[in-house]
Amino acid sequence: MKIAVIHGYAPALIEERGTLLEALVRMGHNVHALAPALEPDVALKFEAMGVEYSMIPLTRRGFTPMADIGSLLHLKQVLYRIRPDMVLSTTSKAMIYGSLAARMAWVGEKKQVFAIVSGLGYAFTRDSGLKRRLLFGITKSLTQAGFKSCDGIIFRRAEDEVFFRQLNVIPDHVRTVLVDESDAGQAPEKSDNAILSFMGLL
Repeated sequence: MKIAVIHGYAPALIEERGTLLEALVRMGHNVHALAPALEPDVALKFEAMGVEYSMIPLTRRGFTPMADIGSLLHLKQVLYRIRPDMVLSTTSKAMIYGSLAARMAWVGEKKQVFAIVSGLGYAFTRDSGLKRRLLFGITKSLTQAGFKSCDGIIFRRAEDEVFFRQLNVIPDHVRTVLVDESDAGQAPEKSDNAILSFMGLL
């Protein structure tokens, strides 16, 4: 199976999901990592793991309409070229644009799209002020669109799922699961196995 994993920053993907990527490779899957990178040796690190790497333009914070539209279209082109059977996105913007791009690239019927939610992020803090309320509204709408494009969502904290359900942004068709990674530093394979099982890979 060909699997694309999308993240907001390549070095963080290696640090946070390196064991998961290696597990997928050991299982015989063709794994592609899509993420921005500022470090020149990132591609070599992925290659050493047996993972193919594609750099994507994706700003990590804030929303810039023209840049984000460009990121979405670029992601669509990369996914259309790779033609993965499954897409897994993690970090907020990667989840939003990765999931949307997957559907736009016809990674839809008979193929699956998953997201890992690791936290709420700055945009979902309910501070006062017109600018903050506007950012909250935009992020809510984009998150809802991203979730709508998913088949399943993996939450790392139960309170995050409760928060998004209260916002009514998780569609009925989307399956969810809680994977507690509080002890992942000691036993990352435990959380990896839970994620793989939810994705139907075990």
